[in-house]
Amino acid sequence: MSYKALYRTYRPVDFNEVAGQTHITTTLKNALMNNKVAHAYLFSGPRGTGKTTIAKILAKAINCVEAPTANPCNVCPNCLGIQDGSINDVIEIDAASNNGVDEIREIRDKVRYLPGYVKYKVYIVDEVHMLSTGAFNALLKTLEEPPAHVIFILCTTEPQKIPLTIHSRCQRFDFKSITPSEITIKLHEVIEKEHIQIQDEAVDQIAIYAEGGLRDALGLLDQAYSYSPNFISIDDVNQICGALSFSTQIEIVESIMKMNVSNAIQLMDELLVSGKEVQKICQNLIQFYRDILVFKNVGYNDSTPKPYHNERFSVLAQTLNNRRLFFYLDVLNKAAAEIKWSNNPRLYLELAFIKMTDEEIGSDAKVWQTFNDLELRIKKIESTPMVETVIKKTVEKQTEQPPLHPEIILNDVPTETDIIAVEETVEMVDLSKPESVEKDSIKSSFIGVSDISEPETYKTTSDALPKQRDLSQTYNIEFVEEVLNNGNRDDKNYLINHWYQLSKSNLSGVNEQYASLFESGQLVASSFEKMIVTFPSAATCNRLMKPSVKNIMKSVIQNTFNRDIEYMALPTDIFQSISDEFAYLWRQGKRSIRLSPIVSSELRDVSEETEENAPKSEGKIVTDAINLFGDLVRIKKQ
Repeated sequence: MSYKALYRTYRPVDFNEVAGQTHITTTLKNALMNNKVAHAYLFSGPRGTGKTTIAKILAKAINCVEAPTANPCNVCPNCLGIQDGSINDVIEIDAASNNGVDEIREIRDKVRYLPGYVKYKVYIVDEVHMLSTGAFNALLKTLEEPPAHVIFILCTTEPQKIPLTIHSRCQRFDFKSITPSEITIKLHEVIEKEHIQIQDEAVDQIAIYAEGGLRDALGLLDQAYSYSPNFISIDDVNQICGALSFSTQIEIVESIMKMNVSNAIQLMDELLVSGKEVQKICQNLIQFYRDILVFKNVGYNDSTPKPYHNERFSVLAQTLNNRRLFFYLDVLNKAAAEIKWSNNPRLYLELAFIKMTDEEIGSDAKVWQTFNDLELRIKKIESTPMVETVIKKTVEKQTEQPPLHPEIILNDVPTETDIIAVEETVEMVDLSKPESVEKDSIKSSFIGVSDISEPETYKTTSDALPKQRDLSQTYNIEFVEEVLNNGNRDDKNYLINHWYQLSKSNLSGVNEQYASLFESGQLVASSFEKMIVTFPSAATCNRLMKPSVKNIMKSVIQNTFNRDIEYMALPTDIFQSISDEFAYLWRQGKRSIRLSPIVSSELRDVSEETEENAPKSEGKIVTDAINLFGDLVRIKKQ
């Protein structure tokens, strides 16, 4: 066979031709010039980055007639003989197929013999991590104290699999992945010598697909040249790599952004019919969203692929915010993990597309789309002249606000209620006629969006409230104030970590039912002697706050945590409103905060009520019904 692959034809013959490993070549050249060559080296790094190539160059340099020299001359008989393999004093061993103890013992026996032609006998062991444990042990002593005429060069892509006893006997050099720009320079050198007609964007794409390996890049160039010998376009490169074209990626991303799932799935079907793999489609989309994210936050730089220097890509980057991009990446990453082990990979990518374009109220995709639209509308409001001054003052005020209380945890993801409130506030400003909007109305609208003024729910007077039942005996707000003002995060974490033990005490009958019911709640705040636990149902809270039940639960809590702890059970939505009020007042710089009384049409004063213990004969169905529906259950005696 007369043809020689490009990566073999253009393999570097001296250190100056090696791409992307300057930190290694400089060290070795200095060592060669000063006669400080070690007896054993360990070259580790990704595939195709020059480990074996530099090993052969080092073998030529130490045996060159001109030695000591920083680079082999490549004209003397020694260099030429090592280059073409005719000198058998440089031995290349593939440890993947020669990984037994017997092979290593044979090497150990032969190292004592002097080289036959050159000064040093060099053993280059490729993929050394494939050696067995016995083989490594057989190599240890020889590797530590080899004869003066022997040098070992061990190469591996997985250094973590090599015993530390081998590491300590070698000088280790870590090869890095070659950057796309360095690969591109080398590709252009080969292209010029081979007179290949290729599109510049195609060269950049090859450099990206090579993933840091120059050998892989030259292999792809060779394959593309065979596929299209007259002219290589970027579509040709995508075709041989099984990757998506840039225009197809843009179309899919635009369809997902517009919540058009049918078009996105249709494009995917067309790709599958043309021979693309589902896993490759998913990985390309992950890379594309990643590139949008980098462009949004970094902008164009030298490493930005040329296909991204166009208007459609810029528009996408300006339209999609970071949170929505992270949502897309999270969905696709989970799909990629499922695709890897599935017999039906297409199913998971289709489900990912549907999740990313789900328009049902409350879905993640709908929330992020609405939030994204609101951000764009707010930017339009901010661009009006009368709002600019308000924005500046708002930012200054926010930077002066104290940090949140350690017990208050705010979520980044907006709820549907938050979005509706912001949307209604934004609509108060007529964007089509900014000159007709009065200054006061703009200011009030903007302040509503940024939550600077006191929320209306905290400014409501007692006269405006309808008459509510008195809950202070059971749901005393002073209890909540004490817990939140004296919150102890360490104690809260301790209780949460041991919460599961509540129902594991030696309990029986009704006590066990109450413990299981209490354990289903969520501990939201603790001040060592008191704690607040939330439940979805107000009926459950009423039941757990009855004095007879509290006596039982206080005993269970004391047995579990070895101390007396008072508790208050609150509905989740009630506590959320309380914590919002507390957070607002804390941001205003207030301490020892006093909160509004607890008001709810579902809660009731149960301080005078007693709990009737359910007879043991009622059975599991009745007790489960009580746990689920609380006070709504009525037992009819036969």
